[in-house]
Formats: sequence, structure tokens, C-alpha cells
Amino acid sequence: MPKKKTKATKDFFGAINIQQVPKPHPKIYFVRLADENSVPEYTVAGYEFTDVIMKDSIGKIEGLSPELNFRRVFLPEEGHYWVSRDFSGQELRILANMANEPTWINAFLNNEDIHKATAVAVWGAENYSADKRRAAKSLNFGLVYGVSAPSLAKQLSVTEKEAQSYIDAFFSSLPAIQRTLNKFASYSQENKEIVNLYGRKRRMANFISPYGNITNAGKRRSYNFPIQSLGAEITKIALIKIYHNIINNDKYKGNVFFMNTIHDEINLSVHKDYLEEVVYEMGKCMYHKILSTPVPIISGLEIGNSMGLLWKFKQDPETLKLTPAYSPLSDEDKALLTGGTN
Repeated sequence: MPKKKTKATKDFFGAINIQQVPKPHPKIYFVRLADENSVPEYTVAGYEFTDVIMKDSIGKIEGLSPELNFRRVFLPEEGHYWVSRDFSGQELRILANMANEPTWINAFLNNEDIHKATAVAVWGAENYSADKRRAAKSLNFGLVYGVSAPSLAKQLSVTEKEAQSYIDAFFSSLPAIQRTLNKFASYSQENKEIVNLYGRKRRMANFISPYGNITNAGKRRSYNFPIQSLGAEITKIALIKIYHNIINNDKYKGNVFFMNTIHDEINLSVHKDYLEEVVYEMGKCMYHKILSTPVPIISGLEIGNSMGLLWKFKQDPETLKLTPAYSPLSDEDKALLTGGTN
């Protein structure tokens, strides 16, 4: 007699599955110019990132807490920094180009917050709020994967009816996005395959019903494949450029090492003496322009002493000087100082 199936239980080993590792919480750090008393792990490119405000703090910046931060075990070579660049809004930039959606194109070209721009387009500037921006962010990323009203409702803690109204409002305000996604699904249904701009194909015959209609699962894959697969192509092109221009360049031999790549993020170990020029070269290698489209694919920059503790930096293209991407101290921040000293 066959054994009766029992319901799986979440035991200790299931709980520590590497796919479900604890995530460190975001944390606000204060920025100051480094000196001889600075803590090495929290000192990068002449700046120190501190837990508390100091009398010489010049700004504040978001990073990750060291608690439950398993990425801290990944270290660069001795005398090096961990340099991480990831493609900033890669999938949305690709879709903006493919759809030729003016709201998104203008936001990207003017270096605006894409999720705020979407929220304003969907609900109007007079109704903009942090909650509307959060909803717009879920729509921007979710609809690329064919998110449904029930899934969106769960993400945003709203009713399914309200979530569906969000989706309808999104497509009504950004019609070029809907036309493009529908075009992808129609192409899959007619050709039983889907193709990205650089020619990579995915077979879709298994997602076409006997009556010739594409299934809902097929639609979701049709929406996503031309965008996400093109992002993968762009990342691979960047890796090839980085190998030839940096890793295999005699100038940097022994001073720059490839560490890893995760999705659209590329990580290098860079000697401190070569930091500014390698960061600049890496940015050039990761800059990508799809032919005859307006929005470039660009990368953000984070630097630290491990893969777990990184802070956002910006670089002057003329002087190559690196500066943390900090925001000014508020009056409330300054009030934390007691008697002007720490």
C-alpha cells in the first residue's frame, strides 16, 4: 500500500535555505572626511561612514546594516576596494526605448525619479504621495512580468478592485507601454516564438493552446523576455568590454581583479591607487546605447571594503574625483549634536 503523503514542514534546514538568507536592513550613515582615527572597514576613498553624527559630519547616506549581512564575508584583495556597478533601471530604460513612451523617456533623459514620474502621470501631481510612488514602483516592475490584480493587491495591501483600478489607470496614462506589451504577446501567438532586439529567441509553442491562443503564462513570458533577455545581452557585452579594457589590460595587471557578477551587477577588486581611473573606465564599458533609441543604459556606482558594506558614490567626469552621494544634514540631524561635540 503506498505511503500517504504528508504535508511538508518548515524545519531548521529549510529555514536556513540559502535562497532565503536573512537580508540586512537599510541604515543611515553620516559622512565625514576620514582621519587617523577613522575605522578602516567604514572608510572609503577619503571618507568615513559613521553610525552617529559627528561635529565634522558633512552629510548622510543610506547603506546596509552590518547585522545579518552575509555579504561582508566577500572581501577584495589586500589594499583594494570592492567596486560594484549595476545597471540603473535597466529594464525600465529598455522598455522606455522599445515603447517610445514620452513620459518615461523625458524622466530618464532629465535624470528624474522614474517612479515619481509614473505616479504623477497616473494620478496627477496634486495627488502625488509616498504611497502613490510606492504603488507606481510596483506597477513599473510588476507589469513587465504581467502582474495580476490579486498579486498587486497583496504587494500593496489594497483590495483587488483597487489594484485593478491602478493597473487600468497605468495603461490609460501610459498607452505606449500597453501597446508594446500587447505587441509582444501577439508576436508570440502568431510566430510561436519571441525575439529580442539583438536576435535572441525563445520558443513559445508550449504556451499556445490547441485553438491557437496564447495562455496567460505565455503572455507573461512574452512581456518579459524581450526586455529581460536584452538586459542580459547588455550585461554580457559590458563584461566583454571590461575584460578587454581593464582585466586583461597590462596597465592594470595585478591591480584589478574580477570578483563576480550578480544579475546586472558587476563587481571588481580595485587597488586604491587605481580606483578613480578604473571606476571611470568601468563606467564607460557599462554605458550602452541601443541603436536609434534616445535613452542610454547607464550604471550606478558603489564602493566599500567588502561586498556587504558599500556606499553610493558619484564621479566628476572631468577630474575623476569620487564623492559619496550624500544628502545634506537636516536641522533635526544637527540637533542630535550635544553642545556642538560628539
